[in-house]
Amino acid sequence: MPKADEYQERRLGAWRMQVLPAQWNEDLQQRVLTIVMAELPAKHPRTIEINGGLDCEKVFLKIFHPTPRLVAIKDVVRISKSFRFWRQGLALSAAGFQAPRVLAAGELRHWRLVQRSFVVTEKIEGKALPEFLRELLRRPDRLSIKRAGITAFAEAVRRFHHLGFVHGDLVATNIFVTADGDQKMKFYFMDNDRTQRLPRWLPHSLWKRNLIQLNRLPLPGVLLQDRMRFLAAYLGTMSWSRRERDFTRWIEARTRQRRRECDGAEKTSFRELMRWREMPQS
Repeated sequence: MPKADEYQERRLGAWRMQVLPAQWNEDLQQRVLTIVMAELPAKHPRTIEINGGLDCEKVFLKIFHPTPRLVAIKDVVRISKSFRFWRQGLALSAAGFQAPRVLAAGELRHWRLVQRSFVVTEKIEGKALPEFLRELLRRPDRLSIKRAGITAFAEAVRRFHHLGFVHGDLVATNIFVTADGDQKMKFYFMDNDRTQRLPRWLPHSLWKRNLIQLNRLPLPGVLLQDRMRFLAAYLGTMSWSRRERDFTRWIEARTRQRRRECDGAEKTSFRELMRWREMPQS
């Protein structure tokens, strides 16, 4: 991941951009701005894959739409989502975490209000965690890989929180996994436009919220004991005192609540609630 001083600020009319010169050129810039300006306003950001040119054959373009009027005034005193994505990616990389490399980030403002913004990232040769787990089911050595991966990922999330980072939406689909020849896995934290770094001493519940986000979805091959293994590694203990047991019950209760709110899940045992089932092919 590059450092902040490797980027250059560029302006084109009302556009303000931070670009990585070695991976950016006029052709790519024109194509990106054309796509961004043609995009219709929507509630959620949109991510599309485009040709990158230069060393990046494919890149991802994430487009952020204008802020709703009732909260747009905040744009006057805060950076845009695209620049926040860029800055948090640099902060994560400096702290030793994996994040997609940003090739460019840009914002268009009028009267200091963000009209449009974008971020372009390199394509990661990995897979989103649910897809990685689905493919792992076909491997004969899946149990050892899964257990090692659970422990490594839990320790990464624990260090992530220990250093004050909080992800805006730490669901399984926002974790990308790569594995080299010796099966050592790397975990990429994606979509960092809402990632924050807060003082470690500040008491709040956002770290707990991340754990609920991670725990909410049934995942291929992930059993209840795997979730307990993750929690034990995250807490850094194999002994379950009353405090850890109470915390586990709280995690279960909040996960049930989120499954009911988001998925309409019915009351059943927690093991059944979180059991992954292959969807029939259409």
